[in-house]
Amino acid sequence: MSRNEFRFVVDGVDLTPEQQTLIAGEIQKAGLAALGTANAKLTNPLTLGHGNLKLRPEWYGLWVLDGPFAQDLGQKINDIGFWMQR
Repeated sequence: MSRNEFRFVVDGVDLTPEQQTLIAGEIQKAGLAALGTANAKLTNPLTLGHGNLKLRPEWYGLWVLDGPFAQDLGQKINDIGFWMQR
C-alpha cells in the first residue's frame, strides 16, 4: 500500500477562520476531482475529513483511504453509529 500526500500552503497571508474553512472545502473538492481526472483506481474508498478548526485541528483536511484498511475503518465507524443520514 502506498501513500501520496499533497499539500497546499499559504504563507504570509492572514486568513480568518471562515476563510480557512472555505479554502479547505475548495481544496477538498479539487482533490477529489483530481482523483477522477487521474483515473485513480479505487476499490473501496473511504473519505474522512472536515473543515472545522474548533472540532479537531489535527484532523483539518481530507483523507481518502482505500483497500483493506478503509474497509476495516469504515466498519468500525458503522459499528459505533457515527454516520449522518442525508
